[in-house]
Amino acid sequence: MRYKKKTVWAYLDGKKLVDVVQAALDNDMTVDDMKKLLVRENPGHEVTFKPGEV
Repeated sequence: MRYKKKTVWAYLDGKKLVDVVQAALDNDMTVDDMKKLLVRENPGHEVTFKPGEV
């Protein structure tokens, strides 16, 4: 049986931006901290997060 890898995607103004889980791992941060950073680094833009699969 094969398991699908779950992740969280960040969207900037409706366009897929980055895999939040992978970005957090790469930067030695928690997913929650990475989400806050993405929102803070993109003022004036709509940043949304949606679960997904890789």
